Amino acid sequence: MEELALTAIDTVTLKMDFEDGARHEDVVTAVIRVAELQMPARSLDEHTDVARWILDSLVNVGTVNRDFSHMYGLVWDGTYVSHEFSFKLLREVVGPDGRPRLRASNEAIAVLVGAVDIDIASEQVAADAKLEALVRRGRLADAHRAAEMALRRTVQYAEYIRTRLEGMRRDVRSVDWVRDVRRIQTEALEHIEDRINAESVIKDNLVRIMDNSTEEATPAQAAELIAILEECLRRHATLQANLQEVGERFRAEQERQIFVPPPSRSYVDLAHQLLDPVLELSVWQALPLLEGFAGAATPPRRPAVVYLPDLITGLMTLPEEQDSEDGLITEPEFGEAEDDPAFSDEQYAAVESLLARADRVRLSALLKAARRPGSCKADHLLALQVLGLFGAPRHDAERRTTLAALADNEELDDEVFAGNDLLVVRGPIVNSLEVEA
Repeated sequence: MEELALTAIDTVTLKMDFEDGARHEDVVTAVIRVAELQMPARSLDEHTDVARWILDSLVNVGTVNRDFSHMYGLVWDGTYVSHEFSFKLLREVVGPDGRPRLRASNEAIAVLVGAVDIDIASEQVAADAKLEALVRRGRLADAHRAAEMALRRTVQYAEYIRTRLEGMRRDVRSVDWVRDVRRIQTEALEHIEDRINAESVIKDNLVRIMDNSTEEATPAQAAELIAILEECLRRHATLQANLQEVGERFRAEQERQIFVPPPSRSYVDLAHQLLDPVLELSVWQALPLLEGFAGAATPPRRPAVVYLPDLITGLMTLPEEQDSEDGLITEPEFGEAEDDPAFSDEQYAAVESLLARADRVRLSALLKAARRPGSCKADHLLALQVLGLFGAPRHDAERRTTLAALADNEELDDEVFAGNDLLVVRGPIVNSLEVEA
């Protein structure tokens, strides 16, 4: 099981990058491959069950915060003091497509490389130096393991930088640009530049070995090492591109969070200030308080990552019986409503009278006539009718005339309406092209 767990952690480490993680199915497939080598007589279904159990165990499915804890002790001033160390191995995060992804923690990667609480940048330099020395001496078999270790150091360093910069996204006020962000950016860029130069030199040496070697195994080993180094260089380039955008992201987070009020922190002792007083109450006294607290502290929200066991449990839970007389659903009362017209018959008659006498007159003049004292205030209807004449001239078959509105770039000077002061003209029925001309 430990070997399969290390395989899962190694797969996640190699497949995750700065922005994305590893897919669950890829990790399960890798673990199944090793499980088949361990127990070739067992069935594929059993290998699959074991692989999924390994993955759930590393994620620590079934716990509240999915943390592992380990007790350790320190001697302080002659007294042995116990401490609890909490950590995660694999974390489930939301991928770019909204689906869950897996990321390996620093503790999990430290298990792979066999070191805890070290300077990652220094260890990466040491890994590259060891690889370069092995390549220079032609020990390509030993260099292959060193190259894989260097690749894992690269992933670990990228995860270390990403974790350090993640606080900026949560709250830009929690980081200082000069002391925190810019210092990390400068040091990381210098480190990445040195690693790219060193790994490029190693790659060139491997290419020279491939060209000059006469043995069949050496070129193949060199090609595998070159592929690993190219993956290291690709990851360094990705990290370098993200680091170069840190300044722009910092300013963007400042603009995004500028109107967000500072978080209100109230330091509450959960045990003494909440749990103990509630335990001193009776059930009928505590239940309303707990219901109100749960309703206010846990609002309904869609989880970023949905877990199938929790989803099945929720779907199979019987719904509570609702009282039909709760008054939440009321029968609508429908009544007969009259369809009141927007304009009255008097306004329509006034507009028709104005348009019947219109012959080469401006819209502004017609509006003034519609607003004369004693009129029925039909200026809005008049403006709509003239606008309609601009798109569709009105033909009078009895009088054999056409009433149209033309635009000649004359601006309308009116206190209510704006736009073109259309010219309303009347003439004999002619071809539509001639009317437009």
